[in-house]
Amino acid sequence: MKSLRTQFKLIVTIALLCIAPIACDQSAPTPPKNATNSALPKDLFVTQEPAGAAGVLKVRQSAKAGDHVAMIGRIGGSEKPFVSNRAVFTMVDASVKTCLEMGDAAHCPTPADYCCEDSTELAKSMASVNITDKSGKPLAISLAADGSLKPLMWITVEGTLQPTDGGAFIVNADHIYKMPNDPLASKLK
Repeated sequence: MKSLRTQFKLIVTIALLCIAPIACDQSAPTPPKNATNSALPKDLFVTQEPAGAAGVLKVRQSAKAGDHVAMIGRIGGSEKPFVSNRAVFTMVDASVKTCLEMGDAAHCPTPADYCCEDSTELAKSMASVNITDKSGKPLAISLAADGSLKPLMWITVEGTLQPTDGGAFIVNADHIYKMPNDPLASKLK
């Protein structure tokens, strides 16, 4: 009786060992993508710089909610300038220098956070950028994972300045232009 049980257990164990790798090798089904919330607009990235672009500082000083703006700057302002799971990032006026530009790269392991700058002054030089759906809500996509944009990338954003409370400066982007000949490009990881 014991040998029959032992043989049965042995057969079941061998069967499970043979079947388990096959079953585990199958990947879980991917949920269907909602095209309006998970993909970037096809015309988001443009090949010509938007006309009349100015630095983030200048745009902050002159624009009002609802204005159509075009601003130049670098993606950054914090260790992680991209919001996870949302098409939102921050950018900084090009006049603000990173540790890389100051020749102090070793001092700052994450130069996109502009740690060499005074945080109060840095905040005045920043803008938040949203890539939104038709209802005006940020797309549910991680721009950091997408790879289209990277920290410290030199860009021009064209879009509409959103009304906000508390002094936040938020632009809903229609177009993003990646600036060519970026002097920091060779130093970026």
